[in-house]
Amino acid sequence: MRPWIRWVYVIAGIAVALVAVSSIVQAVRQGSWAPIVSVAWLPAVVVAARPGPYRRCLPGRRRPAA
Repeated sequence: MRPWIRWVYVIAGIAVALVAVSSIVQAVRQGSWAPIVSVAWLPAVVVAARPGPYRRCLPGRRRPAA
């Protein structure tokens, strides 16, 4: 992985943590679940944006067709 890509992931992680903490603080101040519900989609986006494992495709089996 290139060093600058790692920095992008670090900055994105810090931004996600900042949004999560600020929404929790706002929810406590308001006494409502609305701020937390409004950012509940964020973990799904983070998981979907993560790169998959870097594995090579396995070669097919070399047997005659049935």
